[in-house]
Amino acid sequence: MKIFVSGTDTDAGKTFVSGSLTWGLHKIEKPHSYWKPIQTGLDDQSSVDRNFVDSLHSCSLENGYDYKLPLSPDQASDISGAPQPNISDLIKKLEAFASNSVIIEGAGGLYVPINHQNETWLDFLDATNLPTLLVARTRLGTINHTSLSIHAIEDAGHDLLAVVLSGEKNPQNLASLQRMFPKTTFIELDYIEQVGSKQHLESSVELAHAIAQKYEEWVSSLKELWTQFDKDNVWHPFTQHQIAEAPLAIERAKGIYLYTQDNEKLVDGNSSWWVNTVGHGRKEIRKAIVRQQAKMDHVLFAGATHKPASQLSQRIIALAASKLQRVFFSDNGSTAVEVGLKMAFQSFANKGDFNRDTFIAFEGSYHGDTFGTMSVASSDGFHGVFKPFMFDTLKVVPPTFHRSFLCPDGADNYEERIKTMREVFAKSHSRVAGVILEPLVQGASGMLMQPKEFLKEVESLCKQYGLPLIFDEVFTGLGRVGAPFAFQRAGVQPDIVCIAKGLTGGTMPMSLTLSTEHYFNAFLDQDKSKALLHGHSYTANAIACAAANATLDIYQSEDLAGKSLSIENKFKNFIQSNLDLGLENPRAMGAILAFEIPGSGMGDYFNSKATLIPQVARRHGLFLRPLGNTLYFIPPLTITGSELEFALDGIRKTVIDLK
Repeated sequence: MKIFVSGTDTDAGKTFVSGSLTWGLHKIEKPHSYWKPIQTGLDDQSSVDRNFVDSLHSCSLENGYDYKLPLSPDQASDISGAPQPNISDLIKKLEAFASNSVIIEGAGGLYVPINHQNETWLDFLDATNLPTLLVARTRLGTINHTSLSIHAIEDAGHDLLAVVLSGEKNPQNLASLQRMFPKTTFIELDYIEQVGSKQHLESSVELAHAIAQKYEEWVSSLKELWTQFDKDNVWHPFTQHQIAEAPLAIERAKGIYLYTQDNEKLVDGNSSWWVNTVGHGRKEIRKAIVRQQAKMDHVLFAGATHKPASQLSQRIIALAASKLQRVFFSDNGSTAVEVGLKMAFQSFANKGDFNRDTFIAFEGSYHGDTFGTMSVASSDGFHGVFKPFMFDTLKVVPPTFHRSFLCPDGADNYEERIKTMREVFAKSHSRVAGVILEPLVQGASGMLMQPKEFLKEVESLCKQYGLPLIFDEVFTGLGRVGAPFAFQRAGVQPDIVCIAKGLTGGTMPMSLTLSTEHYFNAFLDQDKSKALLHGHSYTANAIACAAANATLDIYQSEDLAGKSLSIENKFKNFIQSNLDLGLENPRAMGAILAFEIPGSGMGDYFNSKATLIPQVARRHGLFLRPLGNTLYFIPPLTITGSELEFALDGIRKTVIDLK
C-alpha cells in the first residue's frame, strides 16, 4: 500500500497526520514506512519531519533531497547550490522501495515548484498514479484552500482517498465542505499536544482503520469487472471476436506509455492508432479543453462561427505555407476525405461538367471506411463485401523505393509504374473528377514508402490535364514524416489536403479539409444548391478547436517536425546495426520504422506469426499492433533519446523471440 500525503498549504498538518497514520497502521498490524522525498528547513532539527515520525515509530526511509532553508524546493536548492529535485529521480527512488508499503509526504502543497522545469507534486502523481490523502486545517480559510486542492487533484485525473481535517474540530466548516463535495470522504483528526498519549493512540488507530478501508475500496475500484462487461457487450473495430485474444485493458496513459489494469508499463508503439503525436496527458491540452468548455462547449457551425475555429484555420493555413487558403471542418479522417472527393467532383458539376464519373486512385491505398473512401481505396481484405455499393475507380500501382507486394523489385519497378500511370491519365482524364493518394507513405497497407519523384510526376500530370490533386494526409500530416506536411517534404503542391489524426494530439476527434481558393470559388453562385451541402453536428466543435490550437503550440515550441527527422536518422542507424536479424525490406521515413517479419514474405495481412507480435512485444515493454506481417513502430514524436533506445532494443528482442 502506497499513499501520497499532500496539504492544502504549508503547516496544514501533513507530518502530524502522516506520523499518526504510520503509527496507527503499525498498531492494527498493517506496518508502513514513511518517506519524505524532499525535506526543507533542516537548520531547525525540531521541525524535520522524519524526526517527528521516527519519534512515534521508527520507520523513515532515506530522504531524496535535503535542504537547510525552509523554502520551496526550487528556491532552497538555488540558494544552497545543491542539485534540484526532479520527478524522474524521485520515481527511481520510489521504485527501489517496491516491496515496501509507504506513506509518502510531499513538501508544501500540490503546486509547489520543485525545480526550474516547474515540476510539481501533481507531476509526481501523474508519474505514479498514487491515491492522495489531502490534509487541511480546520480553522478559518480552510474551505477555500481545501476546495481548490480537491479540484486540483480531481481535475488532473487523480484519485483522492480522503480529506483529513487536522486541528480543533470545526463542525461548521466540516458541514460546508461535505455539502460542497458530497462524494468526498472527510475525516477529522484533533491535533493532540501529548503525542503518544492514549488519546493520540486511539485517534491514530481510528484514522488508520478509515484510511485502510478507503485504500481497499480504491484498489477494488481499479479491479472492477468492467473487462467482463466489455467482453460480453462491446463490439471492437477490426476484430474477429470468435478468435481474437482479449483486448489489453488500459487503465491510464502518460507520455509515451500506456499502463494496463495490472500496472504494466508499455511504450505506445503505434501512437494509439497514429493519433497521439505529442504524448499522452499533456497538461497544456487539458487546460485548453477545460477553459474552452467553461466558456463555450459547442455551437452549430452553419450560420454561426467562433474564435477557436478561426484561430485554428489561420494557424493551419500558415503552417501549410502554400496555396491552401480554405479550411473545411469535419470529425475524422474518413469524412475529411469524403469532403475532399465532393469538393473535386462538384467543382466540375457546378460548371455543368457531369461526365466526371471516376477518380484515379492507387493500389494499396486506404482512405477510410465510408462508402466514398472505400471506393477510392484498395483494401479488398477490409472492404470486399461492400463492392456492390461502391463506385468504380481507376487504380494505378504506385512505386515503392523498397521491395513490396506492389513492387517486388523495389525501385527497379519505378519506370514501369510511371509509364502505366501516364497511360491511364492520357486515356481517361476527361472522365476523371480527381486524383487521390497518400503521399510518401501508404499507412494501412503496411507502411509502403514512395520516392518523392513519384509525387512530382503525379503533380505534373494533374496540372497537364487540369485535374484536382487530393492528398490524404490524415496520417502523414503534422510532423510524422519530418515536415509539417508530406507535400512539403516532397516539394509538391496539392489542391486539396485532408488532415486528422495528429490534429488534437490524440485527445479529441477532429479533421480538416484544406483547399485552394480556386476550388472554393467553384462553389460560389446565387444558386444555393451549388454550395457544399455537407456537414456534421459537431463540425468545428469549439473544445476540439481549443485542443488543436494547444497541440499546435506544442508542435511549434518543441519543433516536433524536426524531432521527427532526428528519429528517422536513429531508425536508419537501427536498421544498419541490426542486419544480422534478417529484417525484410526495412525502411524508415520520419518517425516511422517498418519491416516485414523475417521469413514471412510480403503483403500477408493474415500471417499467423504476426498474431504473436503483441504478446511477445509486451514481454519487452512494448505495445505493438502489426499490419499483417509488417512490424512497424511509430511512437509519439516527443519520445526521448533514452526511451527510443529502450524501445528499439525491445523491437530487436521481439524479432529474435519470433524466430
